[in-house]
Amino acid sequence: MARDPGNVKIWKDAHVYVSSLATRPAMPATIDAAITTGWDEVGILNGDDGFAEDRSQSESKHFGWGLGLIKIGSKDFELARKFSPLEDNTITQSIVNPGSTATKFAMPKPVNMWIAFETASDLGDKERLFSILRARLWVPANARNESDITKWEVQCALFADGTGNVFDRQIGTPATP
Repeated sequence: MARDPGNVKIWKDAHVYVSSLATRPAMPATIDAAITTGWDEVGILNGDDGFAEDRSQSESKHFGWGLGLIKIGSKDFELARKFSPLEDNTITQSIVNPGSTATKFAMPKPVNMWIAFETASDLGDKERLFSILRARLWVPANARNESDITKWEVQCALFADGTGNVFDRQIGTPATP
């Protein structure tokens, strides 16, 4: 039903999980089961940044003589997400400074990892999205200053499989208020 405030959601909590295993770790059997073996949680996220999602495509416009625009062709579809971890831990550092150690700093490069996004709304709705293929994670900037907490913006390029699917999805039924 339209104009129903019950359809308006505020996403009150979120988690990002990654894995660098050769094959994607198993998804939990249900949305209520914990994400465990093979997945590592990135840590505290910046809630104001959320999960920005960028969608893009190339378009070709086709015009009929004397008619104007008659068709638009689309191709080169792209889906990307961004998230901002705040917690400086080993998982975050494996994304921000891949290949670096306690004594050596490697040239930062993108990393390919399995990724899962989990959100929970103020209404009790839950959703999990597990990448079907490894995502390409890249942190284009790293800044430190005296007044703000450290925050990295992780750019996440997502890839479709041969059928056009990007994520496996788990959703839950909201709890009755």
